[in-house]
Amino acid sequence: IYDLERLAGRIAMGVANGRDLIALKNSLLILPGVRSILQKFSVPRIRVLDAGIDEMADISDLIERTIVDNPPLTLREGGIIKEGCDQELDKLIFAMRDGKQWIAQLEEKERQSTGINSLKVGFNSIFGYYLEVTKANADKVPESYIRKQTLVNAERYINQELKEYENIVLHAEDLRKEREYELFGGIRDKIAGEIKRIQDTASLIADLDALATLA
Repeated sequence: IYDLERLAGRIAMGVANGRDLIALKNSLLILPGVRSILQKFSVPRIRVLDAGIDEMADISDLIERTIVDNPPLTLREGGIIKEGCDQELDKLIFAMRDGKQWIAQLEEKERQSTGINSLKVGFNSIFGYYLEVTKANADKVPESYIRKQTLVNAERYINQELKEYENIVLHAEDLRKEREYELFGGIRDKIAGEIKRIQDTASLIADLDALATLA
């Protein structure tokens, strides 16, 4: 069991990092085993300790669901929050990792909705992402498409969905770091609201530690 009082202090002061929360989680996960041992004793002092220890399963569960098992030391570089616990973060991770798959899905969806089988989604460094439609299919272009570039044989457009995706994917890394930092702060603040529970159990564990040492 790590130094629970020190961890509680770091959390309360808002300076705890991801590894501090993992240390807290790992410590809390040991408490049920400690209590199972204490329950074998009838000594009054040990019975008091056993009754007072708060296993704090809600806190360990929160950390388990949200914080990766081996987080980085710094909070501003990302890689702290698990996938699956925040839709906005998952969207950013998906944009960074699976952009080609998303593009293919959008291309197929737009082909079906417009009836333009030759429609394609592309990208270049000057104009960004675009929906390209040959001039022969210009009459099928939806009103929601905004013209972006004119070529000899085609027109390039953007729609709201692709515009949002472009904004996400071009800034996904920075947005991911910001979102993870925001989420981590919220998790840390939520645990900070339970500091007295951590401190009270830390005191009981310290008493138990002293008794075991004297024994």
